[in-house]
Amino acid sequence: MAGAHFALLFLLAVIPGHRTYEYEEPYFPYDLLGPELPGDLEIQDFCDSVKTQFLKQSKVRAKKYQVVSYKENISAGMIYYVKVWLGGIQYAHLRIYKPLPYTGLKPSLDGFQLGKRRRDPIDYIKTL
Repeated sequence: MAGAHFALLFLLAVIPGHRTYEYEEPYFPYDLLGPELPGDLEIQDFCDSVKTQFLKQSKVRAKKYQVVSYKENISAGMIYYVKVWLGGIQYAHLRIYKPLPYTGLKPSLDGFQLGKRRRDPIDYIKTL
């Protein structure tokens, strides 16, 4: 009987891909963005707080500044990726960092992409 147990354990150890004793850490993509959500008044007010910073850094003359949609990413705070309509067929994607409340810091523009269209999906934006 002991020989049968040994043979079974030996076979389980040598069968490729069948390793019950190994543990692999699950993969979690840290820059995974949530689903694209429609813009609302709360996000619009939030984006208005970085409007002057965006216009100054991008040197864009925007006729409008209206949130179309956004995605969220949890970090040491929240990172919002926002699609903003600038008027006509011009859109921009903004990366806005909102620190944790206990820090007392205000939201800041972390990055942006110009030359976007309405149909362009919101994607990861590198920081400035």
